[in-house]
Amino acid sequence: MKSFEGVENLAAASTNQYKLALAMAKRVRALRDGAPCLVPEINNPQQNAVKAAMAEFARGLISYTTAEDQHIDQGVNR
Repeated sequence: MKSFEGVENLAAASTNQYKLALAMAKRVRALRDGAPCLVPEINNPQQNAVKAAMAEFARGLISYTTAEDQHIDQGVNR
């Protein structure tokens, strides 16, 4: 359950939990479509795609940015 706790911490620190959920859902679909899993402990990432995606995000192996983050990084305020 460490992955779940890690994702909970990510969600708490996130400014937009909805976009975090969308990013995770996109990663789950990619894993189910055959993308390589970045966590070696997951034996069958196509069958355990949710578990694999949670572990990847919890360990910081997958990152995501929002449009707001990109504008802030570029010094553009909306």
